[in-house]
Amino acid sequence: MRMRRTASPWRKGKEDGFRAGLADGEHLGRCRAIVRDTVPSLGGSPGTIRPVSVLYVKTGLWAYAPLDEGVIDALRGLVRDVHIAAPTDDVAAIASTVGADLVLALNSVECLPVRHVDALRELGIKTAAWFTDDPYYSDVTGDLAPHYDYVFTLEESCVPFYRDRGCAEAHFLPFGVNTAMYEPKRVTASYRYDIVFIGSAFWNRVAYFDRLAPYLRGKRVFIAGYWWDRLKHYSLLADRIRLGYWVSSEETASFYNGAKIVINMHRAIDDESNRNSRRLPAQSVNPRSFEIGACGTLQLTDGRVGLPQAYEAGREIAVYGSPEELIERVEHYLNHEEERRETAYRSLHRTMEEHTYLSRVSRLLGHVFG
Repeated sequence: MRMRRTASPWRKGKEDGFRAGLADGEHLGRCRAIVRDTVPSLGGSPGTIRPVSVLYVKTGLWAYAPLDEGVIDALRGLVRDVHIAAPTDDVAAIASTVGADLVLALNSVECLPVRHVDALRELGIKTAAWFTDDPYYSDVTGDLAPHYDYVFTLEESCVPFYRDRGCAEAHFLPFGVNTAMYEPKRVTASYRYDIVFIGSAFWNRVAYFDRLAPYLRGKRVFIAGYWWDRLKHYSLLADRIRLGYWVSSEETASFYNGAKIVINMHRAIDDESNRNSRRLPAQSVNPRSFEIGACGTLQLTDGRVGLPQAYEAGREIAVYGSPEELIERVEHYLNHEEERRETAYRSLHRTMEEHTYLSRVSRLLGHVFG
């Protein structure tokens, strides 16, 4: 009887590695072609530089550095002069010296003291705030907003709130994605997981992940952030959780690129850490939505009223409404690789077309300068 020869472990490993490398190369090539060929929507003539000078005031908060950098890079491609200041600087004096037509401040809590904003307005210099964490700190931002000529918020439900407080020029403007940081890229095996979630364990997330824990135990999962030891089933996932760790934007982008599925779960409006006593609703998608989209990875997100303005559910993004539905969606997409990747490619295209800082800042300047 003739014995059937089996491939040696070395040969099998070589063949598996070749197939995996080929698939990764095709995926990365497809993603980079999408990034290269997609033209951002700017709401004006591409390449037009506005003949204005903008002084940008950074938050001064290290966690928001990628947002600052994204806005600054976009401004440099859209206006004649860009100057940078810190919130501790004498912003009014700097703005007067450089001849600023607009002072734009990224804000959440009182990063830039309002006395500086008032001084700018007395000089006749236009001022604008772009609030980073609406509606979660509306008790604070509601008092800051009237000091500015223009108010921009990433939460659409906050627009009438600010207008009721006398801000006639309050506008909905989501944050975008810093494409210099969040982009398709090759990553090492240490970043490759089936499922990734990065973020703090707010109580609504704890409730979800406690119900998901027995299922996730059987998957290649990476979770990182603060307070995850709140989980009742923490022991089931302890070896998959990087507890109390703030993942940098650069490393977050690597985990997103290495994941098959990234879970996005929005923060609840009634969390104990919020300062939102009016319970202003959270309807718009978070900035993380665009960061995941820019990496060419499938995003599985909880639904929000404003989601259809950003992505088409089922075509550009996957949506769940319960822990059981989340499990069902994960199983489906892990077993349908081509569908998972095609959905992610469409999301990447939509992100590059509509959700970059270049597009967002272009809209902002249109509101201020017409």
